[in-house]
Amino acid sequence: MTGRKFWVALHRYLGLAMLLFLLVISVTGSLLVFGHEIDAWLNPRLLRISHEQPAAHAPPALGADELLRRIEQAEPRLRVSLMPLSAPEGESYEVRVEPRIDVATGRPHAVDFNRLYVDPATGQILGRRQWGAIRLDRAHFIPFIDVLHRTLHLPGKWGMWLTGAVAIVWLVSSLLGAWLTLPRMASSGQGFWRKWKPAWSIKRGAAASRTVFDLHRCVGLWSLPVAVVLSTSGVYFNLADEVFKPLVSWFSTVHPHPVRSLPVVAEGNRQPAFGIDEAVMRARAHLAPATRHYQPWYANHLARQGVYRIAFKEPGMLERALSVRYEQIYLDDQTGDLRALYGYDNGTKGERFVIWQYPLHTGRALGWGGRLIVLLGGLAVCTMIMAGLLVWRSRRRARGGPRLGLNTRSEGPIFPREPTSSHEDACGKTAGSVHFGRDRTPDL
Repeated sequence: MTGRKFWVALHRYLGLAMLLFLLVISVTGSLLVFGHEIDAWLNPRLLRISHEQPAAHAPPALGADELLRRIEQAEPRLRVSLMPLSAPEGESYEVRVEPRIDVATGRPHAVDFNRLYVDPATGQILGRRQWGAIRLDRAHFIPFIDVLHRTLHLPGKWGMWLTGAVAIVWLVSSLLGAWLTLPRMASSGQGFWRKWKPAWSIKRGAAASRTVFDLHRCVGLWSLPVAVVLSTSGVYFNLADEVFKPLVSWFSTVHPHPVRSLPVVAEGNRQPAFGIDEAVMRARAHLAPATRHYQPWYANHLARQGVYRIAFKEPGMLERALSVRYEQIYLDDQTGDLRALYGYDNGTKGERFVIWQYPLHTGRALGWGGRLIVLLGGLAVCTMIMAGLLVWRSRRRARGGPRLGLNTRSEGPIFPREPTSSHEDACGKTAGSVHFGRDRTPDL
C-alpha cells in the first residue's frame, strides 16, 4: 500500500468506526444549541414564573439563606448542593440537590430527582426532575438528550472516555480529509487554487455517485473551521485532565482546579459557621477592582474541603458576544479566609484558553450568530456522515459486485477518471464533524 493509499484508508476507516457515535452526538448537539429554549417551550411550568404584577413590579428574589431554608424545610430529605444567585427575568432557579443520610438506615434517602425548580421570590417549588434520567416525557426530554450527548448514557467514566475518543478521532479525520483534497501537484500561485477550487463545490449535471462524493467533500471543507473548534473543545469536556490540560500546559501554566486541589478537611462533613449571604459579601471583597461590578452567579458549600465556592459573572455572560468572564472565590467555611481563586481575571493564558472552550463549543462566544454557526455545524456532520456512507457503500458494491451477482459494468465509473484533487479518487470515505451540549448551570 502506497503512502497516499494508506492515508485514504485511514480516513475511511476512522470515519466508519466512529460513524454511529458521530451521528448520535451531532444530532443531539444540534438540538442542544437551543436546548434551553426548547426546554422552556416544553416545560414552562418548570422554567418560567408568572406573577400577577407586571415584570417591572415583580417581587425581588429572596436572599440565598432564606431561600435555602424554605427549600430544605419543604424537602427535609435533601440538601442543596448548588444554589443559583441570579436568573434571567421571568425564569425560575434551577437548584441542584442531593439526598441527606437517613439516620435510621445510614444510607442516603431514596429520591428520584436531583433538580428543583424554585420561584426565587417566594421559595415555592415549581417542580422536580432527574437530570439525565432515561425518560422521554416532556420534563426529561432535554436532560435525556444532554446526557446522551455527553456520555451516551454509559456508566461511570466510560461514556466520557468514549465521547472524548470520538472527538480526537473526529479532529484527526477532519484534518486528514481536508489534506486529501489538496491537488496532487501542489503548485504555487494561480495553478494551485485553480486545481483546488473544484473541491469546494458540487459539479452540476454529474452522476448521482459523483454528486454525493462532492457533497461529502465540499461540506467537509466549508465546515472545517467549526469542526476544529468543536472537536478541540469536545476533548476538553471529556478528557480535560487526561489529555487537554496536559497539552495546554506545554504552552502555558495550567493550575489544578481548586475543587480537586484543595485538601480534604479532617472533620468531614462539617457545618459552615456562616451562611451564603455573608459568604457572597465576603467573597466580593476579594474580587479585583476591574471585576467588582460582576453579578453573583451561584454558590455551593464543598463540605469535604470545608469551603464555600462563590461564583461571579460579568453582565451578559454567555448571552452577549465575547462575554465569557467569570470569577470563583473559595472561602474557608469557618473563618471566611480566602482559600483559592479561579477565573478569567486571575488565570494564566492557558487557563483563559480553557475557559473559552465552553463558550466556543456552544457558540455562545459569538452570541446568537455563534449558536447558529454551531447548529449548522451539527447539520453539516449529519450530511457528511450520510454522504460518506453512501460513497463507501457505492464503492464497496462496485468492487464486490461480481461476487454478489451484480452487473457493475453498466453503472459506469464511481468517480471521474482524472480526479481534480487527491481526495477525489479516494474511492469512498466518511468523516464527521460533531458537536457537544449545554446545561443551564455549566460546570465551570
